[in-house]
Amino acid sequence: MFIGGLNWETTDESLKSYFSQYGEVTDCIVMRDPNTGRSRGFGFLTFVDPSIVNTVLVKEHQLDGKIIDPKRAIPREEQEKTEKIFVGGIAPEVSEEEFKEYFLQFGNVIDATLMVDRDTGRPRGFGFITFDSSEPVEKAMGRNDLEIQNKPVN
Repeated sequence: MFIGGLNWETTDESLKSYFSQYGEVTDCIVMRDPNTGRSRGFGFLTFVDPSIVNTVLVKEHQLDGKIIDPKRAIPREEQEKTEKIFVGGIAPEVSEEEFKEYFLQFGNVIDATLMVDRDTGRPRGFGFITFDSSEPVEKAMGRNDLEIQNKPVN
């Protein structure tokens, strides 16, 4: 499962502990910035019994004082072609316009959205780019040197 909206203080252990109430968790990780070690606000986990995902998805969840957003994760190789990509590791000073401009090098951008914290209005360090077709997505995802304002993004 993909777990979004995590509190910056949430750890692998607290995430695993919370979701273990639904069933045995085999793998659990909170994604962290490789340079700072700070949480990126999302993570992934795997249950021994995949059917538990259905139980988790029908409830609202709160962990470490924040409502979190669990979703069914689909392995990349099983995903259908898409026009939308998730981009993480975005510096707080990057504007939505600059974000969009950067991805225009891969194709026509229909929408560029940077996510901000609802309570504080501060950037959350990730966003979404929507292209007019799946080809630009493949071009962008095929690169491992994406940088905005000299900061690697992924």
